[in-house]
Amino acid sequence: MAFRWATRIVKAGFLVGGCTLAVMYLASAGGTVDANDRLKNVVASVSTSQTVRPFELTQTEVVKIALVPMEERLRVSGELKPVNRVVIRAEAGGKVIDVSAREGERVKAGEVILRFETDDLQSTLLLRESDRGAAEAELKLAIQALSRVEQLATKNVASKEQLEKVRRDVAATTSKVQSLSAQVDIARAALRDADVTAPFDGVVAGRVVEAGSRVSADAELLTIVDTSALEAKVLVSTRDITRVAAGQAATLTIDGMEGQAIEGTVARINPVAESGTRFVPVYLRLANRDGRLWGGMFATGSILVREKADALVVPAISLRKDETGDYVLKLHNGHLQRQSVTVGPAWSSGSMIEIADGLVEGDTIITAPLSELRPDVAVTIIKAG
Repeated sequence: MAFRWATRIVKAGFLVGGCTLAVMYLASAGGTVDANDRLKNVVASVSTSQTVRPFELTQTEVVKIALVPMEERLRVSGELKPVNRVVIRAEAGGKVIDVSAREGERVKAGEVILRFETDDLQSTLLLRESDRGAAEAELKLAIQALSRVEQLATKNVASKEQLEKVRRDVAATTSKVQSLSAQVDIARAALRDADVTAPFDGVVAGRVVEAGSRVSADAELLTIVDTSALEAKVLVSTRDITRVAAGQAATLTIDGMEGQAIEGTVARINPVAESGTRFVPVYLRLANRDGRLWGGMFATGSILVREKADALVVPAISLRKDETGDYVLKLHNGHLQRQSVTVGPAWSSGSMIEIADGLVEGDTIITAPLSELRPDVAVTIIKAG
């Protein structure tokens, strides 16, 4: 602003000085030459001296084009949760006789962490096995009877009705054996389920039963989580969700761990927005190999939605437009030159524009949006201060 006022003051000085010279010149001429011609010559001389003087610009009003890395990020925030979490429930009702895992303790996959009383289960298994053994014996006798009747039938000693009856007896006994075998399998599974094991390596996050308590079928027993990998559920507006894709990199900062950037990736995207909102849940996967992260922590950060290693960009304010299209004012040999450009995508929320064609690295363009700056105007760059 100070520069524009200084320019105007200089111009006014030139005009005042020119008029003063015109008056002095006319007074000294004494009418020997036409006054109008002399005045025209003086004004032309003053105008010529003004156009020769270059337009002064500061270094902040020009920019030198260079290929620079550009990236665009979406700000997000959300709570961390373990990826793998399981609530272990009782397969059948019974009495708990031992709980070896407590909250906060680590467990290994396959490790027994809770035991039920097995006396009734063992008795049931023995009973089912006994019933099946008896049925298998019946089946053996039925098969022998069928074999004898078939032999007699070939000699026309046994009737057709007798043959059909023993065949039906064999089929019924076979079905009985199969049914009792299934009951034996169920009894064995119940006995096996009496020892509750950890489904994966993890940490006990909850325990709702104690030794000696009796629980019903499907009752909650323990909660185990795997803390080696966590997810942050963040919300992205429907306006921006089309720019997010699985596999994109994310950088997060965790509350209480300021100054430590946690890297992650977009694991999955919900296909619908949350009910009553215009925000879509996005899940960011974070590795937790050193155990620094905990479920329930709050994270803030960003998702890298777009990047380019060598973008040729200019400030959006430097772009001009006329009837022939987009252009910039390029500095060439001390004068401004109209340079047509092909505009590419915008960056930095629209403050920077990528140029697809028309400029090359090393060009210098004008960023000051002054109406006095036009093609063919002579300019000079002054140093600040």
